[in-house]
Amino acid sequence: MAGSGKAHLRTEGDRILEVHDLVVEFNLGGGKIVKAVSGVSFDLIRGETLAIVGESGCGKSTLGKAVLQIPKPTSGTVEFLGKELTALKGDAL
Repeated sequence: MAGSGKAHLRTEGDRILEVHDLVVEFNLGGGKIVKAVSGVSFDLIRGETLAIVGESGCGKSTLGKAVLQIPKPTSGTVEFLGKELTALKGDAL
């Protein structure tokens, strides 16, 4: 399930991916910050498909890249098969 907040997240099932409160911001300099992704949470159960839809420029691609840690999220967590990706670096990632 996907959305903002955490009420929709499931507590049971064979979850392979869990994203909690993911935030991605880009500093443009001069005190300007672009908030590309704000507080997105979702989970995926093995065999499930998730579609992310929205208008052009709303952050869909940035969300997908941040799950893969390119770029690293500003805040939030991403767990894949029980491993916290946002805490991994280098070869471990």
